[in-house]
Amino acid sequence: MGDVKRTYAEHVKAKDATCLGQWCLFSGPEQHLKREALAALRQEAREAGGGEEPTWEVLDGASASASDVLNRSQTGALFGGARVVVIREAERMAPREQDSVSKAVGPLPAGVSVVLVTGEAGDRGRQRAVRAALQRAIAKQGLVIDFRSLSVRDAASWAARRAKELGNKLEPAAARKLVEQKVGVGLGELEGEIQKLGLFVGDDGVITSAHVDEVSPRLVEEDIFRLLDAVGRREAGRAVGILRGLLGDRREEPGRVLGMLGQTIRLIWQTKLLVESGWRPGKDVDEETAALLPQDERKNALAQFQRRPWLARRTLGQASQLTWEQLGKAIQALHGCDLAIKRIRGKLTDPAGALELLVIQLCTDVDLSVWESRSGERVLG
Repeated sequence: MGDVKRTYAEHVKAKDATCLGQWCLFSGPEQHLKREALAALRQEAREAGGGEEPTWEVLDGASASASDVLNRSQTGALFGGARVVVIREAERMAPREQDSVSKAVGPLPAGVSVVLVTGEAGDRGRQRAVRAALQRAIAKQGLVIDFRSLSVRDAASWAARRAKELGNKLEPAAARKLVEQKVGVGLGELEGEIQKLGLFVGDDGVITSAHVDEVSPRLVEEDIFRLLDAVGRREAGRAVGILRGLLGDRREEPGRVLGMLGQTIRLIWQTKLLVESGWRPGKDVDEETAALLPQDERKNALAQFQRRPWLARRTLGQASQLTWEQLGKAIQALHGCDLAIKRIRGKLTDPAGALELLVIQLCTDVDLSVWESRSGERVLG
């Protein structure tokens, strides 16, 4: 049928929007929509079988072999009807097993469907992913569907529709706040928060921005931005207070907070570079500047801004607030703090204390000679 790759939104609108009787690969980060698509496939298989429940078999990619997948793909349901074989976390299949499956992908017996579903590890582009040969084989024989994250606007619209389905009205401003500042665009997390807000408002039924502020916790990255905003304004007390809230009230691990600080500083660095080259949101960047940015989309500022336009607005403000000198010192200090937390360098044994000292130095530029290298050189960053 030729190579078929499409987003889930395109798939839903397509005339041939079905995975019945063919090979399918569900990839991308939006796990909630994958679960919805599998539920829809199960109902479709039930209807195709005249109301009879389909034979539904789930294999774990980490332990599934090529022979497990292929044997089941060539076997129809024992008592007739539809048979669906689902391989979850398909990217965890051993490379050799994936290659064996890719060579054998072909026409399926009547009534048999095979669906490979990636998990979070594969979606985030870590060490493992479904191998290119297997993706090509499935695209040629069946369908590869990309369950990509929704934009802020689409996620807010989805939240409003879902709230209505649950018997509530989510005001537009509340929906946007929920997505931009509280939960993000993950639909599973959004649904859970909408259900919690629905219980909170009760018979009133209308969910406002005030309700969202009262019930829903902020995104951790929102607090990271608030912390760096305090750093840019040299408000050490406020910055330390925000940090203590992250470590205490929200029980975030010091290592994770340090990692997020590093990611955000690097994002601000890229944004400052882009702005000085003449870039603005909605405007193309020249090839020379684009080549200076990380090629990994997870670390590339332009790729992140495309997925989350609100992030560009926040980062632009901080890029204008922080100087190159501040950013350079921040990166050095982050490195020193990382070494201290890992106990590679220095004498501090309390990671939370190390982070507080880091934040104070970022705000004040005071030389806090509290870490020493093994050679006796005093260092903080």
